[in-house]
Amino acid sequence: MITATLKFICKIDGWLHRSKFLYSRESEGNSACMSIGEKLWWGYKYFYRPVEKAEKGKNIEEFFEKQELDFTLLNNFKEEGKLSFTAGGDILASHHIRPDNTLHLWEEAEDFLFDTDICCANLETPVVPSASASFVPVNILKAPALNNTPEVFELLFRKGKGINFFSTANNHCLDMGEAGLLETLDFLDKKGCPHVGTARNENQRDDFPVIEKNGIRIAFLSYTFSTNGKTVPEGREYLVNYIRLNRPDCDISFIEKQINKAKTERKADLIIACLHWSLEFEAYPIRNVIDMGHKLLSLGIDIIVGNHPHGIQPMEKYAFVDPYSGVKKQGLIVYALGDLISCHDHIPNSRLNNLIRLKISKGKIEGKQLTIISELRIRPMYIYSKMEGGNCMDFRLLNFNKLINEIKSGNNRFKLEQTTLNELNRLEALKHKLLKTELMDYISPT
Repeated sequence: MITATLKFICKIDGWLHRSKFLYSRESEGNSACMSIGEKLWWGYKYFYRPVEKAEKGKNIEEFFEKQELDFTLLNNFKEEGKLSFTAGGDILASHHIRPDNTLHLWEEAEDFLFDTDICCANLETPVVPSASASFVPVNILKAPALNNTPEVFELLFRKGKGINFFSTANNHCLDMGEAGLLETLDFLDKKGCPHVGTARNENQRDDFPVIEKNGIRIAFLSYTFSTNGKTVPEGREYLVNYIRLNRPDCDISFIEKQINKAKTERKADLIIACLHWSLEFEAYPIRNVIDMGHKLLSLGIDIIVGNHPHGIQPMEKYAFVDPYSGVKKQGLIVYALGDLISCHDHIPNSRLNNLIRLKISKGKIEGKQLTIISELRIRPMYIYSKMEGGNCMDFRLLNFNKLINEIKSGNNRFKLEQTTLNELNRLEALKHKLLKTELMDYISPT
């Protein structure tokens, strides 16, 4: 009854503001700071209409239409070493996702995602074995307190042969309180799984991971713009790297300090930052977030892997001068990969996500040492769930482009209903709008 009433209020508010609600608009999106109007807008996006138009008058859609994402090596670059890096999006908890219905979970993703040196994703849920599992609530007025099971985690980790690196700074990291955050770190450490973004103490926070493969040292940083209104205990700010990234006047001196440490003390060749930022249920980042991405690369970050919006957003190749080497480089900003593992009833856009695969090369150009992105590949995925009587019987990730091509050729192997086929057509159009690139990985190898 409460949810039905809330939906009705959000629908009326959406009708009253229907022209304004079609477009993204400047907002921090931090639940701790939302006005009543912002909360109603959030509810409208959640229940009825994700925002697929960028902020008015800021040329954001035109900017991303011109994006060219080719990172092909220059002929005069002398490659000395290389490694592969893959990333997926947010991992959430749902009672629909279980070991018994995920036997085919990775069949159309594993060749792309797991056959790599480093595979990264955002663990947007604590894993606290001492507590009961907890999922996204039916009533959104109740603050979600996520907690995933060790069994579901193992579906992801696969004894180190699946996702082998997790960012943990996100708006759900304190869902089980400080004790749950610490137990999650204990759980990851016992698995031997590297992570970044939350920490037990200042020393651990500042000792962020630097992974060396094939002579290339990559530093990983992680920050979140929100903790869902849960206060980080005074004096223990080290628990989570909480920085309000969506704000134009945000103080990023702590990030600058960590970049400097990565480059000067830890001798990192390249820095990857996992950022929880931007606005939920929106297809484009707001101008504040775009400007923040540019600012962070100009400080020395090479790659940003962004998440939080529960849907894909564009990617950007951004030229900057590395302040530590003085060399011009091409960085990558992934504004949002979307949900890697989730099951939202109300948000069809969350079923489409992107996987990225990068080749990172170390070598010399005109005698100068340089570590750069030398290849980008993208594989869009579709979250498929077969429901029977409210129970999920089959949950898996499907190669989106392969699925679309099959359906166009008359092969509806999952016997999808017409409403789902219509949604797939809409999602295909949205994908092409957000990522005008030929770097898509269309068909899985056979």
